[in-house]
Amino acid sequence: MIRSRSFRLGSLALVVAGSLASCGGDTMTSARFTASATPPAPGLVKLVRRSSSGARVVVDVVVYGPEPALDLFGFELGVRIGNPDLVKFREQTAYPQSALEPDAGQTISMDVDGMTDRSVVRIQVKKSGGAGNGVPGSSAVVIALPFDVQGDGATSLTLIGLGGGAPRAFDSHLAPIGAVTFDAASAGVRGVTTGGGVY
Repeated sequence: MIRSRSFRLGSLALVVAGSLASCGGDTMTSARFTASATPPAPGLVKLVRRSSSGARVVVDVVVYGPEPALDLFGFELGVRIGNPDLVKFREQTAYPQSALEPDAGQTISMDVDGMTDRSVVRIQVKKSGGAGNGVPGSSAVVIALPFDVQGDGATSLTLIGLGGGAPRAFDSHLAPIGAVTFDAASAGVRGVTTGGGVY
């Protein structure tokens, strides 16, 4: 009798444990990006989605063309994260770009800082010496930036200037290029978590 009672209690424990396990489950957070409603136009710089996978979204800072006569030599701007606890910038050793085309003897330098102030990604991209270039096609990438969402919620990404000024593109004489403008409207990033329910 005692052995039979022990067996029944052991079986009950297994059933309860299995039921508790079925109440859990893995959760998955996905990043969703929404561009601003500002329509593309030659000379406009805007945030657009490059790719997304799981909690990561890669955002392109794009300059639209065609603007073949520009003397693009560099960009100086920031991307403000509305809620840096929800969306975190992930620094990389290198960042894709196609807006600046180096001639023979020229190099492209990048200074990207998202750690000094977690709410602002500071960006400087420029050529070294020589002339600038235009945007012969429909668009070119100033820089591609990866962001990770940390959970549920939504926040904004906004193009801003550095040091209290306006964001700017500059020519080979280091003068601002008036034909290049920056989207004043914000893009949006949302984190959506699924799973973890009862099965």
